Amino acid sequence: MREILRRLETLAPREFTLHGFESRVEVGHQTEHEQIKTTVKRVLVATYPSRRVVTKASQMKANLLVTHRPLFPWAIDRVTGADLVRLRLLTKNYTSTYVMGSPWIAARDGLSDALVEALGLTRVRDFTVVGDFSQSVPIGRVCTTSKDMNHSGFANYVAAKLSIENMVFTGDLDAQVEEVFVVAGSILDMPEILEAKKQGAKTIVTGELAPDIRLLAREEDLNVLELGAFVTEEPGMRRLCNYLRLELEGENYTIEFEETRPVTRVLRPYK
Repeated sequence: MREILRRLETLAPREFTLHGFESRVEVGHQTEHEQIKTTVKRVLVATYPSRRVVTKASQMKANLLVTHRPLFPWAIDRVTGADLVRLRLLTKNYTSTYVMGSPWIAARDGLSDALVEALGLTRVRDFTVVGDFSQSVPIGRVCTTSKDMNHSGFANYVAAKLSIENMVFTGDLDAQVEEVFVVAGSILDMPEILEAKKQGAKTIVTGELAPDIRLLAREEDLNVLELGAFVTEEPGMRRLCNYLRLELEGENYTIEFEETRPVTRVLRPYK
């Protein structure tokens, strides 16, 4: 296990941590001594450790579950409900979990790069912000489109590229798209919005924003496309799974990817 974790730590360096969303072992062996003594032969990669994902890990008797989002995003003093069911399944099958966290968003060939590639955009430069351990964290990518279009056309373009039916848009649909700031996941907060504005952003593509941050973006005259939970993270987690398969090929590992699907639908009531 220690060998695999070292590779993951190299891919997503600790200095790219933002807002305390760090890479870490969440469930299972915490010490290096325990990890060295643990043999891993089956790995499951997913964006979020949902009940379905944890059940899949249990069924395939995975030794390690690698996710982007954690099982417990905040400190808790008790475990109940669905969290308790998932935790019991993991511990019963001796499955350790490793969270990639915000470093995997910023990392080279990580979530943001994979999203840029999936959208077919041309990368111009990094969108850097101040992180928890570094003054320069490349959390996003500044890109251009292959042809001129307004935000209405760009929204249709993004939806077609990612095969999604709905997104949340804030801004002016008729405004022309210039540079596009792409940040995977749901990491953007007030400092990043203000920094994006400072760096000349007019358009942002991301996962989700909190309501107050969405309002701030509008007040700063930014055009924001929110593609929804997990949508912006899936391409990068698939890439991580493929990387592990290539790295561990021929070493008798079983490495699988489990899709994480959004659970919400946008309804349009009719009269």
